[in-house]
Amino acid sequence: MVLTVYILSIAYALFICWCIAGWLRLPETENEKVSVEKNLIVSVIIPARNEEENILSCLGDFLRQDFPVNSFEVIVINDHSTDATAELTRKFIESNPRLKIAIIDLVSGEGNNLYKKQAVTKGIDCARGSLIITTDADCRRGPLWLSTIAGFFHRNHSELVSAPVFFEGEKTWIEKMQSLEFLGLVAIGAAAIRNKMPFLCNGANLAFPKNIFYEVNGYHAERNTSSGDDTQLMMKIIPRGKNNIHFIKSRHAAVTTKAKSSLRELLQQRQRWASKIPRHMNAFTTFIAAIAFFLHVGLFVMAGMVLITGNAWNFLFPLIIKMIPEFVFLTIVCRFAGKSGLLYLFLPAQFIYPIYISFVGITSLFGTHQWKGRNQ
Repeated sequence: MVLTVYILSIAYALFICWCIAGWLRLPETENEKVSVEKNLIVSVIIPARNEEENILSCLGDFLRQDFPVNSFEVIVINDHSTDATAELTRKFIESNPRLKIAIIDLVSGEGNNLYKKQAVTKGIDCARGSLIITTDADCRRGPLWLSTIAGFFHRNHSELVSAPVFFEGEKTWIEKMQSLEFLGLVAIGAAAIRNKMPFLCNGANLAFPKNIFYEVNGYHAERNTSSGDDTQLMMKIIPRGKNNIHFIKSRHAAVTTKAKSSLRELLQQRQRWASKIPRHMNAFTTFIAAIAFFLHVGLFVMAGMVLITGNAWNFLFPLIIKMIPEFVFLTIVCRFAGKSGLLYLFLPAQFIYPIYISFVGITSLFGTHQWKGRNQ
């Protein structure tokens, strides 16, 4: 058992070093003015379910975009909301006629089993734009968001572009630890893309040409499962060429959202994410996830053994092996994101994670997982 944990810690540390190298090789992308073709339309797809607290702020960001107003449209898909999401969206549209914003209601029975995938697909079907950007109704974006992403596509002719997602307004220790963890996940996904082994992206800030979505048959092969729209689409595009998948390393291209405010919500979300790994990810992703999971389970067991044997080194040595590259990686990424103030949580997180990862990994294998009143 002790030897296994050491081997896992070394393998995990090497993976993080691989990620550091990939992240450092990613060039930072500056906002660059591009000449917008006369007929270019960028279609922003926003699935929304019970987002009355966020939808007006989300749509308000498009009033401030440094991008020709006639060159983009926003399509909100009302995914069977039971609150005032649709009403507020329609009032916003009436109050801002210069923006091209449309709302589409999923009809009764439509999307009840497919959820976000059906909403995004319907939005794309109705989109006039050749470039699709998907985002979430609870996200905020800066004024250079659209021009940065459109400029990147103009220069790189990408088939899929992942962009940063950060948390904002973190107040409690739960929210701050989520923010630190999420920064690591975003950077791991970015580094893997740069290293030509893409396996992770986020549908809250994802862009791709409309024709590519149809050429890979959208979400058709996975229409029996409701979650995983972002990474599953990436997996279908990978065979077309890994060089055509990119990450925009730019804070201008980032969107921000709120962390989960309670431990229960956090665990439900992470269980939902973890549940799709063995079913929808490739072998490399599953292998890395298995290393991380069994390493943390091993550390949890080793911590328990300390109480029996009194020998703390079998726990501390593998912990230190994994901690050093992790801290270097997070320090670099936090500096990029302007979140260096979160690093004081790194050390206490190391003693929480063996419990947290073990619990999420095991419980994700059983039953269904809740999202906005739905089982997934």
